[in-house]
Amino acid sequence: MKTSFLAFFFFVFGSIHAQDTIKIQPIDSVEKHSQIFSLSPISKKVDMINGLVLGVGHVENKHVSSQTINGINVEANPAPAAGALMTFMALMYLPEIIKTNRKPDSIKKLEEHYKIKKMNYKPLLKLNGLNVSSGCFFTTTSMNGINVSTANKFVDFNGVSITVLGTIADNQNGIAIGIYNANNDLAGSTIGLYNQSYRLRGLHIGIFNKTRMNKGLQIGMLNKSNSKGFQLGFWNINNKRAMPFLNW
Repeated sequence: MKTSFLAFFFFVFGSIHAQDTIKIQPIDSVEKHSQIFSLSPISKKVDMINGLVLGVGHVENKHVSSQTINGINVEANPAPAAGALMTFMALMYLPEIIKTNRKPDSIKKLEEHYKIKKMNYKPLLKLNGLNVSSGCFFTTTSMNGINVSTANKFVDFNGVSITVLGTIADNQNGIAIGIYNANNDLAGSTIGLYNQSYRLRGLHIGIFNKTRMNKGLQIGMLNKSNSKGFQLGFWNINNKRAMPFLNW
């Protein structure tokens, strides 16, 4: 009798425990709410858009862990005015920037001059497709595809970015065209007035090109590298020598 009672006891409470366990599901296993169209900013109730997004842009939301767009994102972003002012100021100081960079940097200044800091490695927004915007993203973003905008900043960018002001990225694979392009790791090409990479494994084409580690090629009026690497331009500087026309 005692054995039967204990067996019944463990069966009942074991079943209750099993039911409770089933109710607790990992976040990743929860079915996502997807749509084919949305206005931006996207509602916190939507995790994925497979189609078209129209609006004024994307902003950080503490109630959203991540959102994905597979398709086309079009936004009338209010950022161009501020960007135009920053570009004007940068162009005013461009001669001074070139002048102060004619000599090699000290070791203490290398990280400060080359590294793009405060990059969030958990993107809130993931975009696969086409982005057409009058401004830039106001949230952490990774993108695979084509970006056409005034300017933009990405954690990871794979594709083609055509901008007026430029593209900033932590890791970039592809082509970026704009006045100012900066990245921590470039496996591709940047074309602009001022191109900067912490590690260059591709091509710089511009008026002033600057890199910490050059494993590619720089072509411009003034090329600067704190390592070896091929340089073609009016004046070329690396960690060994400064030469006109060609350096390595």
